[in-house]
Amino acid sequence: MKKLLLSFFLLALLLAGARPATAQELQVFAARDFAAALKEIGAQFHGQTGFAVDFHWGDSTALAEKIIRTDRLPDVFFPASEAAMQLVVQKGLVDVALKRNILVVPAAVPATDETSPEMDYTSAAVLLDAANRLQAMAFLEFLVSEAAQTVFARYGFALP
Repeated sequence: MKKLLLSFFLLALLLAGARPATAQELQVFAARDFAAALKEIGAQFHGQTGFAVDFHWGDSTALAEKIIRTDRLPDVFFPASEAAMQLVVQKGLVDVALKRNILVVPAAVPATDETSPEMDYTSAAVLLDAANRLQAMAFLEFLVSEAAQTVFARYGFALP
């Protein structure tokens, strides 16, 4: 199903008449923790779609605050903490229909013999006013693709 969705978005991008030489780069604000994996994933995405990804790295909360304070919004926000994502969601800047759980993060309370572990996730989302909305949607779907999940796993990230 995920492969079908990714194919649909990639086809939609091609039909939208994207201009590879003059198109804007996809702007992604992402947690510094994900830099190595996302650089590789961004290169794969570019190779498959022709759309370049311009990453802006930083602390998740600082990036969220920058999104809230500025009128220059990224297309995609990928923080390492759900708390940072919620800051942006609460301001109404995220398209919640285009928010995906990408990675599992360790629970604050470890599981005991009687309980199963709590699962917390870190998510990525397309912002409401994304300048490159179709590309952002395709990138979001690419993040949950088998190719991207393989890269995340290689860098030691837990997958949902």
